[in-house]
Amino acid sequence: AIAEALKKHAPRAERVGLEAGQLASWLYHGLKAKGWPVFCIDARHAKAALSLKVNKTDANDALGLAQIMRVGWYREVAVKGHDCQALLIARAQIVSQITTLKNCVRGILKVFGHVLPKKLRATFIASVRETIDGNATLEPILDPMLRTLAATMEQLQVYDRAAIRHARDDTTARHLMTAPGVG
Repeated sequence: AIAEALKKHAPRAERVGLEAGQLASWLYHGLKAKGWPVFCIDARHAKAALSLKVNKTDANDALGLAQIMRVGWYREVAVKGHDCQALLIARAQIVSQITTLKNCVRGILKVFGHVLPKKLRATFIASVRETIDGNATLEPILDPMLRTLAATMEQLQVYDRAAIRHARDDTTARHLMTAPGVG
């Protein structure tokens, strides 16, 4: 639908610029498949340029983006494939859930006067279990949360392995991993 609209309203377009966002990947790959010269620009860079406009409307934003394209004052960003982007979004959600669960456990422990050290990654669950061992009030409250946390951490490993497989199959990622400190 977008490609047809471009054909109708901008048949002589030399390039199509999209601001990075949630739908940018879908639009980029769809337009690219139809043969349009499309690229994605950095959202922060576009926001800085568009913030100069007094009246912030969709029409003014579109005009401002067109002006950015015309004068070449943009920074192009790489667009991930759908599968890679979906994997990273799902992984980020799992990481967020793990952080939320850990913070909840820490908050409950604080109510009972227990403060865990900040740097507990691999030993978090074991440290909590050691702290609540024998506590008739805390064990039934935190045990289900710790089980949920352990299961969620297992699923994070599934996503991590998938991300590593993607990186190994991608020539650009393999090239970047040769840089010192990137890994």
